[in-house]
Amino acid sequence: MNGIAATMLLNMTSSMRFEGSLNVDLNDITMNLVPFPQMHFLISSMSPLCAPKDLAKLAAPRTVDQIFTDVFSREHQLIRADPRHGTYLACGLLMRGASANISDINRNVARIRPSLQMAHWNSDGFKLGICSVPPVGLPNALLCLANNSAITATFRAMKERFEKLYKRRVYTHHYEQYMELSMFDHAAEVMTGITARYAATEQAQQPPPVTRMRPRGLSFI
Repeated sequence: MNGIAATMLLNMTSSMRFEGSLNVDLNDITMNLVPFPQMHFLISSMSPLCAPKDLAKLAAPRTVDQIFTDVFSREHQLIRADPRHGTYLACGLLMRGASANISDINRNVARIRPSLQMAHWNSDGFKLGICSVPPVGLPNALLCLANNSAITATFRAMKERFEKLYKRRVYTHHYEQYMELSMFDHAAEVMTGITARYAATEQAQQPPPVTRMRPRGLSFI
C-alpha cells in the first residue's frame, strides 16, 4: 500500500521534476479541480495500478487506450468508490511517457466523456498534463485526479464508524485534556454538510434556456 501511495505522489509531482510538453503544478490542480472551497476532496486512480516492486508481474505493457479506460474503472480507484456512479465536478489527467502527446489524450477524453456524468456547469472540466519522462520500468502511466460526488460513500462510512465509537465515548479520554468534546460534534456537522453538498450535485439539473426578447423593429413609428 505504501508503494502504491508513493507511486501516486511521484506521478502527481512528475511535471514539477521533469520536462514535458504540458506541465502541471500543484497550483494548477487546486485552481482547476476545486470549484468550491469546501469541496476539495479528490479521488485518485492510476494505471498501471501496482507497487514498484510488482512491475515485473505485469503481463504486458498497457496501451494508451487501455490506461485511459482503467483510470475511470472502479478497480483502479485508490479508495472504495465507483466514479461512474457519481457526478464529476472536474477531472485531471496527468500522463507520463516518452510517446505521450496531446492528440492521444484528447482522443481518449472524447471517447470516454459520453459515458461520464459531468456537472452541467462544467461539462468540459478536464485538466490535462503531459510529462515526457515515464516511470521506471514502464513505457507510460496515467494518473487521474477526480473531484467526484462518489466520495460521499466514503464520508458516510467514516461518519458511521465515528458515531459508533463516539456514542460510547470510546477513546475520547485521550483528547479531553487538550480539546472540548464539542469539537467532535462540530467536525461531524461539517462532514455532514460537505456530504450534502456533494450529494446535491448528483441531483442538480441544467436550467432551461432563457427566453430572449425579440426586437420589435421600427413598426411603432
